[in-house]
Amino acid sequence: MGTISDIIGMIDKLNTKITDRKLASELAAIQSLVLQLQSEQAALHEKNMELREENVTLKEGARELKAQIEKLNSSPTAGPKGVPPCPNCSKPDAPFYMSPIPSVAKRMTGGKWTCSQCNYVGS
Repeated sequence: MGTISDIIGMIDKLNTKITDRKLASELAAIQSLVLQLQSEQAALHEKNMELREENVTLKEGARELKAQIEKLNSSPTAGPKGVPPCPNCSKPDAPFYMSPIPSVAKRMTGGKWTCSQCNYVGS
């Protein structure tokens, strides 16, 4: 931005030294364009700063959402208390809970729970 200021200063000096009106008006037009360019550059810089702040905010929000998703994916799905899900039929987002085996059949099967879909027996 210092370079643009230097250009404006030089144009001002030339503008005062030149007697020819035609060159003076052209220099004035150049000076006006440089000032407009400087104004646009300042506006772009300000917009860039706003976008950087918004980017930081969005990144923080994305990190928080990822943490929440990971927490939800790692937490066990709430189901009937003490009833295990079937390791074969359950999915992370849809557990399939096993049924208790009647006490008479526990000795024969060797387990406490059975899956009604795949007949898996677990303890």
